[in-house]
Amino acid sequence: MKIAVEGCCHGELDKIYDKLAELEERDNIKVDLLLCCGDFEALRNEVDLKCMAAPPKYRQMNTFYKYYSGEKKAPVLTIFIGGNHEASNHLWELYVMLL
Repeated sequence: MKIAVEGCCHGELDKIYDKLAELEERDNIKVDLLLCCGDFEALRNEVDLKCMAAPPKYRQMNTFYKYYSGEKKAPVLTIFIGGNHEASNHLWELYVMLL
């Protein structure tokens, strides 16, 4: 099993998945799992953006919402460990759904 580990993602899934594809092609491997550690920033919409625990100058939608909406599909199973700059309203909803 090949596991890729990424630091703070900051909602830039397109860039990360593009880089993974590049590495897979270069090294002739298939990554089975992506583990994102730190500021994942799973921002679905403007409400989440306003709830994000970060100064306004750092708040950007980036590309996570495309995967959340189904516009794009993650090419690899992706698990994240949130950091200190998350929209906790969204994460709390997920936690309650799992209970």
